[in-house]
Amino acid sequence: MVFALTEIINSIFNFNYFPNAWKTAVVVPILKPGKDPTIPENYRPISLLSTLSKITENFILDKLNEHLIGNKILCPEQFGFRKSLTTNHQLLRVVEYITSGFDRGECTAAVFLDIQKAFDRVWKQGLIHKLIMYKTPPNLVQLLNSYLDDRKFVVRIGNSSSKSKTMKAGIPQGGKISPVLYSIYVNDIPTTHKTLLGMYADDTTILARNKNPKYTAAAINQHLQKLDDWFVKWKIALNVSKTEAVYFAKGEKKHKPVIKIKNKIIPWSQQAKYLGIILDNKLTWQSHISSIKTKFRNVTRKLYPLIARDSDMKRKYKILIYTAILRPIITYGCPIWGSAAKSNINKLEVLENNIIRQICKAGWYMRNEDIRKAIKLPSLKDFIKKISVNFYNNIENIDNEAIQQIDKYTPNIKSKRPRKILL
Repeated sequence: MVFALTEIINSIFNFNYFPNAWKTAVVVPILKPGKDPTIPENYRPISLLSTLSKITENFILDKLNEHLIGNKILCPEQFGFRKSLTTNHQLLRVVEYITSGFDRGECTAAVFLDIQKAFDRVWKQGLIHKLIMYKTPPNLVQLLNSYLDDRKFVVRIGNSSSKSKTMKAGIPQGGKISPVLYSIYVNDIPTTHKTLLGMYADDTTILARNKNPKYTAAAINQHLQKLDDWFVKWKIALNVSKTEAVYFAKGEKKHKPVIKIKNKIIPWSQQAKYLGIILDNKLTWQSHISSIKTKFRNVTRKLYPLIARDSDMKRKYKILIYTAILRPIITYGCPIWGSAAKSNINKLEVLENNIIRQICKAGWYMRNEDIRKAIKLPSLKDFIKKISVNFYNNIENIDNEAIQQIDKYTPNIKSKRPRKILL
């Protein structure tokens, strides 16, 4: 089997041809939580591809990344699916930009763009043009063209499948190569020296800061106009109704500037969710921590039969469920929001303490500190600080221009900046 597969993959590279039999995706629609099942838009399409296709794509991806990394082609603002870069690094850029503005008395306007069906609307001919423009080896361009050409999909519900349909645009959902192909497609996205651009795959935001709201609005609107022209040129659709704007300021601002895209005013929101983190307009993190509590309780409720006091599961496995499933819900993004007020962090500690007491069947007279010591589990504060220290220590080793441009400073207890967690 291994030798046969090796021979097939070698032939694919020799002939620059991707087998048609591996180009059909099986799409399974999954209803979004709490949505009306009678409305098609309320289903999330999950695309299942051939296992052999995914194995082969790994080798194609290696060749493509070798070209992209060796020639430093991808723009530094794109953090999606890049080695050593995570959502936390992009969030750090955004939050540092806002909080450093706070320290200088500046307000920050941020627009969080909602790109409609990003992967599904990629213009194939435009993508091939950009691959050639970036001097991708001709044999690899030919293979990628074959990979993208004549793709089909069928929809499966239960045991029933639809007739196959041809994909007229887009790149394969669920494909190993697709995220990198999308990054190449949007690689020439316009930037300006007056704004900060942040991208993680198709999650895109632009920010501008100044003491004068008029200058902030002018910078944002100028960048949005450039983006609008670029979106039209490359057949990218923007969902204006789902695009959000937040005006970050320390105090209350009665007169906020007007932000427009496609001649439509984008209303100011009190908060926006970006890469899984809720950014409120004063960066107090209260809304985000409330969201964590809700999500944590919902997941805990589902796992309750396993971790309840009367569960027969061994304690070490209950602790494993907590550390592997529940604790990551709390700690995601903690190097960014870990400097929140103690009152907010304490709310999360209460969640952890309640679960640990339940797992250990602790009596009312047992101290939380003694319980954690007995099961060798660090406190939530210590665990968050450990994650944050490792995160910030590793930043210096990341070879990315956008990361290296983040301000280096000594943490200040009075500041709202993220590195305050290190104190």
